[in-house]
Amino acid sequence: MAKMDSTSQEYPSLKASSNFFPPYWANICRPSNCPACIYRNQCIAAEGKWLREPVLVSGFIMQRGLHFSRAHTWAKTRKADAVRVGFDDFAQKLLGNITKVELPEKGSALKQGESSWRVKCGSRSADLLSPIDGEVISVNEKLFKDTSMINKDPYGNGWALTLKPYNLEKNLRLLYQGDEAKTWLENDADRLHRRVEKDLGVTVADGGKLIEAINKKVPAKEWKKLVEDFLHL
Repeated sequence: MAKMDSTSQEYPSLKASSNFFPPYWANICRPSNCPACIYRNQCIAAEGKWLREPVLVSGFIMQRGLHFSRAHTWAKTRKADAVRVGFDDFAQKLLGNITKVELPEKGSALKQGESSWRVKCGSRSADLLSPIDGEVISVNEKLFKDTSMINKDPYGNGWALTLKPYNLEKNLRLLYQGDEAKTWLENDADRLHRRVEKDLGVTVADGGKLIEAINKKVPAKEWKKLVEDFLHL
């Protein structure tokens, strides 16, 4: 991808190794911020495309470039003083059809791991936990009119809040990212399978049927327990 000095071997082009650039670019090129590299613009463009490509993990979509909490909420750093947050595909599928959202007022102070906003799914409701500490500087008001954006696009149009972070560096160390996030999601998906099939007596053929089974067959009391076990950690 780039030459570190006159004796270094030139790394393969993006075409030759499409999976090579992300770790190399993230760990070496971007931190060193070398303006002389002839591949710089190519890497920036390729990284943007790579980050926008979703990853399918055990039947759930995971978006690259985000930090995830154990409670299935995510944080995306937009700039130093603005972090967008929402909840992931696992959470929206577990919750089911979201019919109403209750967001905090601007200026509210949120703490990492504490209840921050609420969604309603018909007669059921669930609180979501903030992935970081921060002050609410904006909310996604479009969700008041169209809650389906959360189910359809949880990482994009379905975002919930923008926060001015208080302890961002400290908070991010407690969140999952990259391969660690993928492993965590795989483990939670497996745990959900075992929980539903063994403890609740709902048998599913594959991951694609799992959430459908939960929403149709699991009674409200057990649904609430699932929410507490997976979204209130």
